[in-house]
Amino acid sequence: MTDKTDELRRRGELLWDDGTRPSRGPKRALSAQDVVQAAIAIAAREGRAAVTMQAVARELGFTTMALYRYFPSKDSLLDAIVDAAMGTPPARTGPKGEWREEVERWAWAKRAMLMSHPWLGELPFVAAPHGPNWLAWLEGAVDSLSGTGLGAVDVLDMLNVLDGYVRGGSDTAISLAKARARGISDEEWGASISADLMRAVGDPRFPVLSKLFTSEGRTRAAALTEDNSMIEDGLMGGLKAGFDFGLQRVLDGIQVYVESSAATGADPSFHDLPNADTDAN
Repeated sequence: MTDKTDELRRRGELLWDDGTRPSRGPKRALSAQDVVQAAIAIAAREGRAAVTMQAVARELGFTTMALYRYFPSKDSLLDAIVDAAMGTPPARTGPKGEWREEVERWAWAKRAMLMSHPWLGELPFVAAPHGPNWLAWLEGAVDSLSGTGLGAVDVLDMLNVLDGYVRGGSDTAISLAKARARGISDEEWGASISADLMRAVGDPRFPVLSKLFTSEGRTRAAALTEDNSMIEDGLMGGLKAGFDFGLQRVLDGIQVYVESSAATGADPSFHDLPNADTDAN
């Protein structure tokens, strides 16, 4: 086992530690949860890059060394704030609906979570352990997609498609949420984006965009290029409409695949597979 592998294993174990194990010595004035919440507060105000062990220690009024009793490295602290900020998906309040309804509910909830913590988008998910809240979101997505009747492999593939769209389709809304957290108004943010897009008009390097932004019969393109039109009826309302449009097309694609798989008798249904709990007994 390499040093890096061992480090990831230890970080993963720390992330899954529920904090219920008793500790020796006198009761501590600081808890791991205190450290996590202070780090999240810094990330919300100043961005993920501002989260350092020194900054968190200052936020709490403790020494940096005191924090290392809970998190042996900044990376292990970042693991913890990511999982804590993600939280868990909202519980279903009624009977389980059709798969399309359930997938929509999950997608909108995931988008809302990402927007509520826009700094999450600044974290590269590379060589980082994943915690119980991440797994809870995965569980929710798979549970929703299982209603399609697709096999396990197809469900996982569709999960990649769905989650990829939710993240990518939320980028602009996350950018707006980040601007709002920095005190930038919707009008200022919209004007800045419009000005950048309009740079394409007349520039020979962007002939297709230039044609799009100056063509007749513009719809969504016009909302991105005309003064103040980005914020008519509320900027976030327009972004929601755009997200919903893309989400419906993703669901349309999944539905076509579901129907074609049923017609060709592809993989056995996800529900026909052995249950892990049953196998363990």
